[in-house]
Amino acid sequence: MEAGTAIAIGQLSTKVLSIIWKYYSDVKDAKSSITFLANEIQNFSNVLQNFIGLLQRSSKIPVSATLGTTITQALTDIQTLKDKLEPGTGPKAMKRFGNRALKWPLTKKEVDEWVERFERFKATLNLALNRDQTSLILDVDDNINQLKQNQKAIEQDRLLAKLPSAVEASFDSYHRQHQTHCIEDTRVELLQQLQDWGASHDRPIYWLSGMAGTGKSTIARTFAARLKDSKTLGGNFFFSRSSGEANNAVKFVGTLAYHLAKALPVLKESICEAISLHEDVTRQGLRNQWRELIVRPLSKVRLSNRATVNIVVDALDECGSDDDIRLLLQLFVEVKDLTTINLGVFVTSRPDIVIRLGFGKIPEIIHKKRDLRDIPRHLVEHDILVLLKREFGRIRLERNLPEWPSEHDLQSLAQRSDCLFIYAVTVCRYIDNVDWNPKERLSEILDTGHTGGGVTAELDAMYMQVLRSSLSDSRGEEEISRLCHRFKQVVGSIVTLFDELSVSALAELLSLTDESVNAALNRLHSVLNIPDDKESPIRLIHPSFHDFLLDRRRCQNGRFCADEPLMHGELFGKCMKAMTTTLKRNSCHLSTPGSPPQDVDKKSLDTQLPRHVQYACNYWLDHLAGARDSRAQLGLRDGGEVHVFFETSFLHWLEAMSLMGKISHAVLMVTKLASMLKLDNGHSLQALVEDARRFILSNRAVIEKAPLQVYASALVFSPLESLVRKCYQDQQPTWLNRQLTDERRWGNCVQTVETDDEVKSIAFSPNGKYVAAGLGDGTVQLLDAATGASYSILEGHSKRVTKLTFFHDGILASVSDDGTLRLWEPVTGVNRSVLNIDSPYDEHPRVPSRGDFREPVRPSLSVLPIGDLAVLCLDGRLRIWSREKSSLSDSILPDFVTRRLHGCLPQGTLVIESSREDDSAAKFLLFDTNARKFEILEFAQLDRDEWDKVAVSPDNAVALSLSDGRIILYHVVARSFSEFGVHSPAVRALAFSPDGSSLVSVGSDRTMRSWGLKKQAQSLIGSVGNIPDIAVFSPDGKQIVVTTSEYPWRNIQIWDASLRTTEILTESPPAITRFIGLSPCGRYLATTGYDEGEALRIHNTKDASEFVSMAGGDKVLKMTFSADSKRLAFASEDKTIRLWDTSTGVAGVILASELGAVNVLEFSPDGKHLASGNHKGEVRIWSPVTGDLQSVFKHKGAIKRITFSIDGKRIAVVSWSSTDWSFLDVWDTGTQQSLYHTYHASWDTGVAVSHDQKRFAYQSTEDRVIVYNSETKEHLQGSISLFGCRALAFSNNDKLLAFCAGMEIRLWSTETLQCTEIIHTYELFDRLSFTADGTCLETNTGLFQMAQPEVQDVSKSRSAWRCQDEWMMEGTRKMLWLPPDWRNTTYMEHHNGVFVFRRPHSFGCLQFTQGGPIPGIE
Repeated sequence: MEAGTAIAIGQLSTKVLSIIWKYYSDVKDAKSSITFLANEIQNFSNVLQNFIGLLQRSSKIPVSATLGTTITQALTDIQTLKDKLEPGTGPKAMKRFGNRALKWPLTKKEVDEWVERFERFKATLNLALNRDQTSLILDVDDNINQLKQNQKAIEQDRLLAKLPSAVEASFDSYHRQHQTHCIEDTRVELLQQLQDWGASHDRPIYWLSGMAGTGKSTIARTFAARLKDSKTLGGNFFFSRSSGEANNAVKFVGTLAYHLAKALPVLKESICEAISLHEDVTRQGLRNQWRELIVRPLSKVRLSNRATVNIVVDALDECGSDDDIRLLLQLFVEVKDLTTINLGVFVTSRPDIVIRLGFGKIPEIIHKKRDLRDIPRHLVEHDILVLLKREFGRIRLERNLPEWPSEHDLQSLAQRSDCLFIYAVTVCRYIDNVDWNPKERLSEILDTGHTGGGVTAELDAMYMQVLRSSLSDSRGEEEISRLCHRFKQVVGSIVTLFDELSVSALAELLSLTDESVNAALNRLHSVLNIPDDKESPIRLIHPSFHDFLLDRRRCQNGRFCADEPLMHGELFGKCMKAMTTTLKRNSCHLSTPGSPPQDVDKKSLDTQLPRHVQYACNYWLDHLAGARDSRAQLGLRDGGEVHVFFETSFLHWLEAMSLMGKISHAVLMVTKLASMLKLDNGHSLQALVEDARRFILSNRAVIEKAPLQVYASALVFSPLESLVRKCYQDQQPTWLNRQLTDERRWGNCVQTVETDDEVKSIAFSPNGKYVAAGLGDGTVQLLDAATGASYSILEGHSKRVTKLTFFHDGILASVSDDGTLRLWEPVTGVNRSVLNIDSPYDEHPRVPSRGDFREPVRPSLSVLPIGDLAVLCLDGRLRIWSREKSSLSDSILPDFVTRRLHGCLPQGTLVIESSREDDSAAKFLLFDTNARKFEILEFAQLDRDEWDKVAVSPDNAVALSLSDGRIILYHVVARSFSEFGVHSPAVRALAFSPDGSSLVSVGSDRTMRSWGLKKQAQSLIGSVGNIPDIAVFSPDGKQIVVTTSEYPWRNIQIWDASLRTTEILTESPPAITRFIGLSPCGRYLATTGYDEGEALRIHNTKDASEFVSMAGGDKVLKMTFSADSKRLAFASEDKTIRLWDTSTGVAGVILASELGAVNVLEFSPDGKHLASGNHKGEVRIWSPVTGDLQSVFKHKGAIKRITFSIDGKRIAVVSWSSTDWSFLDVWDTGTQQSLYHTYHASWDTGVAVSHDQKRFAYQSTEDRVIVYNSETKEHLQGSISLFGCRALAFSNNDKLLAFCAGMEIRLWSTETLQCTEIIHTYELFDRLSFTADGTCLETNTGLFQMAQPEVQDVSKSRSAWRCQDEWMMEGTRKMLWLPPDWRNTTYMEHHNGVFVFRRPHSFGCLQFTQGGPIPGIE
């Protein structure tokens, strides 16, 4: 390709740019669109110049077809654009398009289309250029390095794009381009001070405070611009109350990280590495984001000279959360510890109390502050006068007004400003209206005289003057009324909105035309920043206009003052309409039900969910709440608009909130609505919203990670009587044929939060807002108690956190096996102090406990009433620590070794479990920390081995659970015992309610019970599902948190403490399902429990009916179905084998087994034989029809596995002797002759028999797969050592051998034993076979598709459903998320598309469609 074509494009681009900039000079109403298009063309031209340079260096460059097409198309399109923009040069054209009449010929939509086209050209050119460069001969090494750099840059840009960046929050963003900077000769001294600080950072934090309107943001913008010019600006974030993405801290850290990566190339790689390693960090709390994305990358920077970098944060007071403000201030303090870079943080804000208190906690050596109110008045008036002179001078020249205004007039305006720059700015914008005479407007202002009154009196008068002038040319009262109505509708909405909207979005929300909105705003440029294009947001010039228009005391003209509750009510109705008419299922076209919201880019999101719809989704409830007394009239009643919304659009709304990353906010919204309904009328609506609250709390985690699971997992696993489930029954997935569960209504467990490690301790914050969990990995996880979302993770301990406790002021104390005690500010994550309490427990001698057993002391804590902390140290010594001291006290019980610190009674008495140095017997002690005396509680009727869990009451009582399940109460004041109740078989957790009126016990039977201390009555709260560890009440007694650490169910459950199943518990606790068996047809399910006499039940999976219940008898040991599913055989501890007809439920024959309990039971494939094996090495072959014993085979060890050939004529038996030898024997069942014997079989190997009956496959003791040919007597041995081949299978044509090896399935050629395919399964299997159609491998967890199936006919393929971790997969697609208690695949069975899961007290069943692969999703 010749360089001429590319050069021609470059020249043409230059001409187009010249024409565009001509428009910029002469056209006033489209400057933003002109700039937008020009910048994109310039960027394209820059890329093109690089390519031209490459072409000019060599004439023999191979060019791809894609690149050639791009060049040709670009030349054509740029010529078309030039023709469209060029008005012509002839006399007629010039007459028609004189300079004053020149108009921008492109609409905003057309500009967007052209920009998108040039972006496409640029991207294609870059990619094609990179591809073409790989074949250049010019300099191979340079080209390869350049290509790698380009690829690295592309990957880094991809990673940075994942950061949640708030574009509008940047000082130089497109949306802020018209905001002013300090003009020359103003703020001179202050700006010089800031520049000096920004260059040295004598203190790393600078706080500039000032009242509203004093110019803080203008100073911040000016300072940021100067820092950028000097290349010392690292990042900036300008908060704005009216901006949805800049009025909170959600995207704060992501934005700064993005800025830092762009500003410091040396930092870019570290930040991208952090994003790659911690992909979920952007969804974590601010503390974790700050640590991973800012502090750690900055700590890795290595420069020869310590670089100086600044971060500018403006209007911190406009961050919506006080907690986030406190946290950010604490995060800023951490910059002092950076040694690799000189980082400073500049902050502006109003002097709000939360910020003043926050800075008050920061040592002065770290920060410096400056209050604009301390600047002398004459200096401020001078700067305002300079501003007025410049602006009025510009107006004078543009409007040809010589000798205007007078110096006296300007001085008067400066004095009236009361040091508020916003007053001067508003005056200038008001007078600079092209439709009015500037002299007359200035006279109007000056003639009003000083208003006196409050601090804002002059500003209020100015605002009122602006509003009155907007109506000055109206004709008649009727027209004025119409204009005022439109003003309130549009401007009243603008000041009432919780986020900024563009003209078009506001028009869509209000159901108006763009022209109507523009007409209402046309004369309000003095107080509103109205952009040229209708897609940019309308902004208030200053927040004070919002305050003025909504305050009747300040805006006393009823025609303009907006009635805030009325405006909220109207906006609520508009939000409802926007959502119900726009939201729909899968609005953003996600590819699978398990697709994460990150798969939808912002452009697609904004297209499918327009800006006004996003606003409606986020703020409809805030508007409803703001409507106050008119809520019922607005639809907060039975059959009203809210009721209809929840019945028809609730799931669509949750999907949209997930796509926007706002699902936790949705939880808070529904919770707030539920609390509002308790005060308002609407019984049916209240029930529906309460059900919706339970629905979203239970499913928050999955909806957050996969929006479309709101129609799948969330609906499927909701209780049968859930109102939300009933409303959206038709929305359930069509690929799920049926789902069976015994849960009919919501239980008392409100939500379950999964954790990555064991929970070793738990505590509520004093205000009940947070739950702190100490984990086995040494971290402390802080959860939002209302939503269950992770707030932050506190890192510092190196070993398990054994105890957490909060002080009354909210400070969190944690103690760990690493031998340290730490104090945290939990919201900010600041580690305030670290105290050594002894050497780590594994380095310390263990103390005697029960009998001869020696167990480590687990450090513990308890807060005393006076605020001190009782600390149980690792050496078994109990000490006291006062927070103002740097060390612990001496042991307060020097003669005792303390094993457990159970808590503190209200008067400061510690309840502890100790033993004397010379006596291992444990004793209960009450230690009075005030008098420093102890009392030994003599439990005459109890031995130490009997008590287990202990709880301390706020009402001077101690509860103990005994090993037999009894709970006793010791009354400290009365010094008496009372037996409280029995919770068999053992209690795992005890907790008193905060008022001491009730006690909660959680038993090993997995039930939670509440005991009323006054009524002596118990009630069942529910089943915790898994074996519990800890239980604790919330401070208000309304919630109970229970933790479970049994793998794989490590979670935190939040329960509603106010609900009870029964007032007095009479029913037995639900039985725990021990064993399940699923028939091959998938229709019949057999279950049994752990206890003797526990019934064996057969269920129909089609309708969950239980049609056979075989009670009595001994515990069931083994069960198996025949291949045709017609018979069920089960062996019991009574040494019998029983057969049942599954279709009729009629009992069949009873087979005796006199030589021992059966541990293996297997039907032959044709159902004509039943084999049983026992621990004594005997295998018996029975006739299932007659019950006759057909043959007996004896072996040297316990029978481990039995496998029949297809025709049942051969049987392979694996046995294991007490000498650790394992054997494989193959027998002819007819002649009872031995066909094969080896003692080289692995003890847990599976065995496969080929369909032609000639070959047997197994795993040897050397962990190699062996195939034995019974005809040739040859062994074929695999060359690879593999672990755990517990299941093997021959393909239908015997050409392949499949076997499970660890967490993968391998397919080998039976001729060569060479591996042909590896399928990663992430699970271990006991069962493996080829499907009849030869396309999949079937296991007990589902089907796995083969890359090279036996059958190539796609029409014969089937849906490959399987379970993998937390997902039900169809092939490689995530389809259905499984809740934690459906997820233990060790106790899961699968046949014919039916999956049965063993759950703690029951079973669950899912049946999926068995047609071909699902082509798409609904």
